[in-house]
Amino acid sequence: MPTWLALFTFAGIFDLTPPERPGLPANEEIGGPPVLDWSRRLPGPKVTAATHTELVRPSVDGESIFVGSAGDSSLLRLLRSTGELLVEYPARAPLLAEAVAAEGRVWFVDGAGYTFCYAVEGGEPIWSHFGGAPITARPTLTANTAYVANVDGVVFALDASTGEVRWRYQRPTDASRQSDLTLFGAPSPVVVEDELLVGFSDGAVLALDISTGRPIWEARVGEGRYPDIIGTPRVEGDDLYVGGYSEPFVALDLRNRTPRWRIDAGTAAEPLVEDQLLFHPSTDGKLRAVRRDTGEVLWTFETGDSGALSSPQATAIGVLVSSSDEGIYLVNRETGALIWRYDPGYQLNGVTAGLTVVGRQILALTNAGTLLSFVAPAPPPTVLEIEGDRSWDGRSLFRPR
Repeated sequence: MPTWLALFTFAGIFDLTPPERPGLPANEEIGGPPVLDWSRRLPGPKVTAATHTELVRPSVDGESIFVGSAGDSSLLRLLRSTGELLVEYPARAPLLAEAVAAEGRVWFVDGAGYTFCYAVEGGEPIWSHFGGAPITARPTLTANTAYVANVDGVVFALDASTGEVRWRYQRPTDASRQSDLTLFGAPSPVVVEDELLVGFSDGAVLALDISTGRPIWEARVGEGRYPDIIGTPRVEGDDLYVGGYSEPFVALDLRNRTPRWRIDAGTAAEPLVEDQLLFHPSTDGKLRAVRRDTGEVLWTFETGDSGALSSPQATAIGVLVSSSDEGIYLVNRETGALIWRYDPGYQLNGVTAGLTVVGRQILALTNAGTLLSFVAPAPPPTVLEIEGDRSWDGRSLFRPR
C-alpha cells in the first residue's frame, strides 16, 4: 500500500475525513491527499471563452475568505468552512489580484486602476484611490503605507488609513518595444529594509527609496520575446530571486546586483523557498527544485502541458502547485514524484491564480470562476493513548506499557 494511501486510510478510521471534521484549525498540518469539500460559483456571467483567466488568489483572515473574480466587480467575503457569502465590497471593475485583510480592514485593487479600503465588518467604504491603469497584483502593506504598482509602470505609496498619495513613481516607457508585445501584468512591490523593489515590463528590477520613491539602482533581468517581470520577486537574505516571463530566472546578489546563477526558463509567479531549496514555477509547465547556493536543478516535475505555473505552496507532505492550462498537483519535495492530482476535466478549469493553504484546507479559484475548497486528513497519531493504559505507535495496533 502506498504511504499516502495508508495515511489517508488511518485518517478515515479516526473520523478526520471532511464530512466528520471537527473544524478547520489554521495550525494543523496536511497528512494525506485532500478531497473536495465544497465549491462555489462566483458571481458573473457563465464563462464560455477559453481565454478567460482568473487571477485572484483567495486570501484568508480568521474564518473569512476574501476573493473576487474577473467576471464581477466586487470583492466577496465568504465563510471559510462552507463558502457562504457574508459581505460584498463593491469595486469599479472586475478584480485581478489578491486582497489583504488586517486589523478589521481589507485592501484590494481592481482592473480599472482603483485601490480600495473597506471595513471588514459591515462593509463600509473607508477610502478609494484611482491610479489610472489596471492593477494585477496585491497591495503591499507595511507600517501605515500601501504600495501598489499598475500595468503602466506607475508605483504609488498610499497612506493605508486615508488613501492619500505619499509619492508616485513613473517608469519611462520603452519606445523600442511594440505595445502588442507587452504582457498585461505587474508584480507586487517588495519591501527590503529602506528600499522598495519593483519589477517592470521592460525586464528591469528597480529599487526605490521607500520614503520618497526616488530610484536608487536597477538591474536588467528579463530577456527574450517577453522580458516582462510578472511574478513577484522573492528576497531571502542577500539574494533576490526573480525572472522574466520568457526567461531567465536568476538569483541576484543584492550586494552587487549581479546574477549568481540563472535558469533559462521564465516565470509568472513568486517562487517558494524552503531552507536551502527553491521551487521554481516556470512558464513552460515545469516545476523545478533548485539548490539555492549553486542553482543546480535537483529534479523537474513536468505537468504535461505548457501552461504557466502558479506560486508553489509548502505542505507537510509535499509541494502544491497549479497550472493555468490544467489542474492542481501535489509533488514530493525530495524527488518530484507525483503524490496527488486534481483534474477539473474541462478546458476552462485551469488554475492560474495561486493556491491558498490554511492548515488542512486548500483553496483554489479555477479559470471558470469556481472557488474550490479541499480538506486533507490530519497526520495519523504516532502515539495514541487508549483508556490510560495502552498506546499505539504505528508499528503494532496495541502494545502494553
